[in-house]
Amino acid sequence: MATIRRATVDDVEELLQLRLKLSRETGDLRRDDPAREFIEGTRSYLLDTLPTGRFLAWVAEIERRIIATSGLVFFEKPPTAQNLAGLEAYVMNMYTLPEWRGQGIATSLMQEIIRYVKTTSARRIWLRTTRDGQHVYEHSGFRFTEGDMELVW
Repeated sequence: MATIRRATVDDVEELLQLRLKLSRETGDLRRDDPAREFIEGTRSYLLDTLPTGRFLAWVAEIERRIIATSGLVFFEKPPTAQNLAGLEAYVMNMYTLPEWRGQGIATSLMQEIIRYVKTTSARRIWLRTTRDGQHVYEHSGFRFTEGDMELVW
């Protein structure tokens, strides 16, 4: 069984490699050799935000090898009737190496995130999912809401 723990700056290079694999699988990264700026930007982001808690990550390890990861950021918004604190949690970068999928590892990571978020004033956790990941989130109690819209330039 995998050990779940919070990621630290010592994990940055492995987190970076898993993010690259995720980006390739989802089509966000279309080339086999990613742009140096993407790699350096991601590394810099992780080194800057992990120690401050602006970005949180958990990893699943087996024999000291990271086989899965998840990320979490918080957003402050004006209060709503359903969320008086206005704090929301966004799950991102959920990724399990292909050979470890289907063993409940992503579900364990998600349960750890949910436990953590419930210790804060946040009352909403949201995410975007791939078809392959949908069952993990449904198993954890997530449900679909109206789709997101975005503007990208």
